[in-house]
Amino acid sequence: MIGISHSSEKRAIIDIGSNTVRMVVYNGPPRAPVVILNEKVNARLGRDLGKTGAINDKSMKTALVALARFSGLLRLLDVKDVECVATAAARDASNGKIFLDAVRQFGLSPRLLSGEEEARASATGVIAAFPGAHGVAADLGGGSLELVEIAEGRSTGGITLPFGTLLLPDLRAAGESRFSETVHKALDKAGWGDPHDAKGRGQPLYIVGGSWRALALQAMRALDFPVDDPHGFELPASEALRLARIFAKGKLNDVDPRISASRLATLPDAAALMVEVIARLKPSKLVFSSWGLREGLLHAQLPAEIQAQDPMLASVAGFSASARVTADDAMALARWTAPVCREEPQDRQLRQASGLLALAAMRTEPNLRTEEAMTWALRKRWIGLDMHGRGMMAMTVFANSGQTEVPEQFTRLAVQEDLDRAIGWGLAVRLCRRLTGCSAQGLAQSAVRSEDGKLVLTLSPAMRPLYSPGVAKDHKALADWLGLACEVRDSSGLALVD
Repeated sequence: MIGISHSSEKRAIIDIGSNTVRMVVYNGPPRAPVVILNEKVNARLGRDLGKTGAINDKSMKTALVALARFSGLLRLLDVKDVECVATAAARDASNGKIFLDAVRQFGLSPRLLSGEEEARASATGVIAAFPGAHGVAADLGGGSLELVEIAEGRSTGGITLPFGTLLLPDLRAAGESRFSETVHKALDKAGWGDPHDAKGRGQPLYIVGGSWRALALQAMRALDFPVDDPHGFELPASEALRLARIFAKGKLNDVDPRISASRLATLPDAAALMVEVIARLKPSKLVFSSWGLREGLLHAQLPAEIQAQDPMLASVAGFSASARVTADDAMALARWTAPVCREEPQDRQLRQASGLLALAAMRTEPNLRTEEAMTWALRKRWIGLDMHGRGMMAMTVFANSGQTEVPEQFTRLAVQEDLDRAIGWGLAVRLCRRLTGCSAQGLAQSAVRSEDGKLVLTLSPAMRPLYSPGVAKDHKALADWLGLACEVRDSSGLALVD
């Protein structure tokens, strides 16, 4: 078994940030939780901190009205597992304690995170979303910028800097040279500014935060990228620097319609900060993450054995369960097709997940199967799946429908060699499901392998009638793709001739 845990228990995170107050309710696989409710209010608690040192009355009232609503919704939804945290604004404001005492009147228990705790929680979200991540996680919020090193599933050296999106306009008003100097001095003081030995130098920079995600959306639109979910989107540092410099000047032609007006207003400032961070840390590339503080808090609650699960398989398995296709189905399919599927060491879980999605596609409306499954592969958010994996998954699903011509957009995600391998996976899935229905008995009474230049299909007597002309065509399609001849044998190994 793949060993994926599922749960219908709802869990909620309330994040009282400097710019927004947000509640997200999750359920589904604990390792790859699914959002069932996501609501925010732009309270801008940190708007006046730089001038007055306090949360202003209007912002506090806006936040408290939202939090009262959130508390009521949680009761209606019968959500028992709730974690409420407050970050920079409540931490730095002179009236932060008064504000949090008011929040407690709604039955919530807000926990005030230190700057380091906030940085670590965001980094944990990145680690959970990208197993094996190494480099630096950078989380831009309304009141602060957090930087923390990550490697081998752990985070170290977290710092908080006063460069949140609510503070950036005033900092930039002094001029770009002064702004650059301010950022570099702060990094130097925190021990992150040595241009010759910067933390994370030459390693990935994992980008977290709504304003930076908006920048990713705009970059994807500018590049006509074939995937529109910013989670997992990567840019070489040089390309990110080029685009950030353009966006920092406010040159935002053909704006992505998914960027809200509030995010659009912060995008030039967020881009200007990105320019300085890239210039100072000199990363190899930027990887945008939709998982951050909230998901990090959820992940930290999990037992170690669930944390160790593969998030991509958990994500796809949770989605496919609605089509009554299980992780065990995927494992059985993967075992049956393994003898004829070319697979690199890193491919095993990707091939299982791709097969699982291909099977789920067969449970949808026939006229929509190929189009819908491609949309799932290319546009749905899959945790733990990079853009290269998306391309291979999409190609597997495409070939499962009997189509081997590679759509142009797939070639921008994965190289041809990998797409060719995925085509073989998809054709093998097609042969298996059309011959056996992926039933336990059908799988047990048949087998496929490559032997002496032939694609040999072995069938029990009970399975022989299932080898129809359509299945023979699928057999030949896979054999041709692998450069083999077709042969059918009985259980004793005797070749069968029609």
